[in-house]
Amino acid sequence: MRSLLNRAVPAIAVAGMVAALVLGTGALGTLRGQSTGPGAASGSTTSAGPSDTTELDRGGASLADVAACVGHDVAGAELLYGTRQRSLDDEGPVLVLRTADGLLLCDAFGPDRPAVAPVPVATVADPVRFLTTGRAEWSCRADRVLEGFRQSTWLSTSPEVATVEQRYRVDGVAGPWFSTAASHGFAHLQTWLDGPEPAGTTYRSELRALDADGAVVPQTELPTRPQALAGCPEGGSASIG
Repeated sequence: MRSLLNRAVPAIAVAGMVAALVLGTGALGTLRGQSTGPGAASGSTTSAGPSDTTELDRGGASLADVAACVGHDVAGAELLYGTRQRSLDDEGPVLVLRTADGLLLCDAFGPDRPAVAPVPVATVADPVRFLTTGRAEWSCRADRVLEGFRQSTWLSTSPEVATVEQRYRVDGVAGPWFSTAASHGFAHLQTWLDGPEPAGTTYRSELRALDADGAVVPQTELPTRPQALAGCPEGGSASIG
């Protein structure tokens, strides 16, 4: 745990009126080193052109976002990673906080905790590690038509990793890369498919980590080939994680 938290320096202690003033003036935006406007660049170069990339990061989170994540007074919570990310129809906060109970992760699916203890920490040898088992939600009609799919992925990253990206292949056709900037040892992907897609459609997922020059970072945690997704083998919705 200690080595993961040390790599997050400088972390922001969210406590008292001073912290409220600091966070209220945009410190969370500067934590990630990017602008706070819609469509802000992730801060790294990728090999895909603008039309092939969906930038997820939308700027800094707020003190209210932190309070909503913790679920009580924010005093004593320490912010290690904070941003707002795009979703299919909106955007919302994505946070990693250190609390008295350990790391707390918040995104569109709600609060979560690391999947194992001690918390996985990325290293030079293993530049990407999964923090949780992830969450996914399929929305399927009774006739197995896909109405929608969304997924979130939490990662620990080494300093070599500048960007993490994911895309989907629908019946073999690749969609845009969903792209997020790694920051202070963390990265979060919030991705989706928007239906309707007919019964029998095949789906695959691809993940990659890139350095600041847009080159693929060799690693073993993320699958290096497209992975099949279940799709809608039966009618109705289903959640994983």
